[in-house]
Amino acid sequence: MTKKYKLYNGDITLEFNETTHTYTIDDKIIYGVTSIVGVLDKPALIYWAVGKAIEFLQRALKPGMIIDEVNLPSLLEGAKTAHRKHLKDAGDIGTAVHEYLEKYLKAGINKEKLPELPVNKNIRAGVKAVIDWAKENNVKFLASERKIYSKKYGYAGTLDALAEVNGKLAIVDFKTSNGIYDDMFLQTAAYARAIEEEDGKKIEECWILRIPKDGSEFATAKDEMVEMNFKSFLGCLENYKRKMYLKGKKIEENKVKLKQIMEA
Repeated sequence: MTKKYKLYNGDITLEFNETTHTYTIDDKIIYGVTSIVGVLDKPALIYWAVGKAIEFLQRALKPGMIIDEVNLPSLLEGAKTAHRKHLKDAGDIGTAVHEYLEKYLKAGINKEKLPELPVNKNIRAGVKAVIDWAKENNVKFLASERKIYSKKYGYAGTLDALAEVNGKLAIVDFKTSNGIYDDMFLQTAAYARAIEEEDGKKIEECWILRIPKDGSEFATAKDEMVEMNFKSFLGCLENYKRKMYLKGKKIEENKVKLKQIMEA
């Protein structure tokens, strides 16, 4: 499903395909903030995936257990895919958290009846932590799931929330990750600059709210280096453009080779 969003007082029509998660303007693909930042290496993920494989084997293997031709393949497959199962389970909770917060924020912004808190205890604890943080910091939410586009740099994205935090205009980004990492602020810096372009208002703060999926501690962090993080984001953007160019070039070369084979 593709939805259209009018930006810059209607001068720009940004289209977003929810199935492919792609942004386009006049049928031209616009690179998304999340994909752009994704070019950064994440070596910790390798160790995490290995750890999940080890956890699976620790549960599955017992002292004196006989490993034969029948159970060996399933043990290896289980270890191989353990991290994927964990990601799916965590992803389900993360999606539920984001969906609830979107409904909650939009209801508050539109002065409608707020939705009931989730039944699942972990999801409930996570969203309640956000609500409590908002009350403690005098937060006034202005927009939820807002689409952004930078005319100057040619990137698009969807920010979680635009808000006033203790009277300061701020980007608020919700994360259901295991921690708060420095690279997350490249995203919020990109959102901030795009909002400033379109609205002509200075974003004074960028916040990351880490919402636990397992009932663990809620955490927050505020960016102290927005300009530096935006410059780093632009570096990622150029790297991503190069990556997409090479990918497109390879596809075209393969098309030529296939055509030659078919015509031979």
